[in-house]
Amino acid sequence: MLNHLQAARRWLCEWANRVCRARLLLCLLVIAALAMGLSPSWGAEGEGTPLALGWVRSDGTSDVTEFAGEEPLESAALQATTYGAPWEPLGHKLVRLTNTRRVSRGLSPLKAASELKQSAYFHSDWMATHDCFAHNCQGEPDWVTRIQNAGYLNYVLLAENIAAGYLSAADVIDAWMTSPGHRENMLNGGLREAGGGYAYSETAYYHRYWTLDFGARHDEQGNPVYPVVINNEAWSTTSLDVNLYVYGEGWANEMRFRNEGGAWSAWQPFNCTKAWTLSAEDGSPAVVYAQLRAGSTIVENSDSIHIPLPPVVSPLYMLFLSEQGSTPTTPLEYDLTIDAQSSWSATADGAWIKLSDTSGPSGSSVISVHLEGFPTSVGSHVGTITVESLGMPVDVTVVLAVSSGSLQESHVPLLSREQG
Repeated sequence: MLNHLQAARRWLCEWANRVCRARLLLCLLVIAALAMGLSPSWGAEGEGTPLALGWVRSDGTSDVTEFAGEEPLESAALQATTYGAPWEPLGHKLVRLTNTRRVSRGLSPLKAASELKQSAYFHSDWMATHDCFAHNCQGEPDWVTRIQNAGYLNYVLLAENIAAGYLSAADVIDAWMTSPGHRENMLNGGLREAGGGYAYSETAYYHRYWTLDFGARHDEQGNPVYPVVINNEAWSTTSLDVNLYVYGEGWANEMRFRNEGGAWSAWQPFNCTKAWTLSAEDGSPAVVYAQLRAGSTIVENSDSIHIPLPPVVSPLYMLFLSEQGSTPTTPLEYDLTIDAQSSWSATADGAWIKLSDTSGPSGSSVISVHLEGFPTSVGSHVGTITVESLGMPVDVTVVLAVSSGSLQESHVPLLSREQG
């Protein structure tokens, strides 16, 4: 029997080395060996998940069944990924709040353009660094050249608003709306894009400096740049169902759309608005592409928005062991950790899989999983726990291994990349 267990260990070490070479920094492998006449043993209740199961038969022969290979380990490593939208830059908030004022007056929302954002941030930072409040500070290019230097070319219309001293983007927008010149820029129907920038300096007189650059342009072929805007340029959304605003009225005859990595929809008659469903497959932010067609000319643009990611669930694999005819399982239960942006629900596809809670609020929750009335036939029985939040499910695989004999546990050494 010892030779067979040593052979199993050697097999697992070779398998562990392959996993470690797949960029896993740490691999802990557990053999749960089934042998006659030995007492069951386990570590802390629900601690860790055995990744391989070793069988020792009554005749002394052994075998190793791999319940979980590289995929579960890779998936577990991904659980460190954070979820949700990153913090919204204050410059972007200027664009979003401007769109709130525009849309409420029946005007089209502006698309956040990276070039205008770069120009606006450059100027805000220059004002803060040089303690200057003007559209053209000493030593920097004039405001039009600055926008061109940021890569915003072939423009047909430009405008710029600046502010200093205000504590928030909302305060800036309110102030600009009470100033005729600034208000005219914000509500100019000929503009299609904008970019905001904010900078702070402890030593500058006003401390806080704000810039919002506006524009409308053509591409290198001389065609108008017609943006697509998701949810009026909201920074994030808690729903995959969104509304698109599409520029191009009076020029385009048809339009079509696709998500990042997806196929184009069919061509359809042009309309300024379009209901659309985002895809979460490529993570956050989600990107939507739009193509407009006028005769043989096709122009393309895109927009992105941060979306909720699936709940972070750990562990993704649970292995319970049981002797035939014995009620308890080893371990008795697992802790299932759920981190979700919104409320969540959990269901199991087998009545023998019991959950301490089947729903919970946003944030971090811990529920326990145990088995009752489970199958007693010798072999492996598999079930699934599905945790869902914001319409996005995550599956947890539950494996029950029932043996005809007693249980024994054996461990192989802890392996690292250096050791592998």
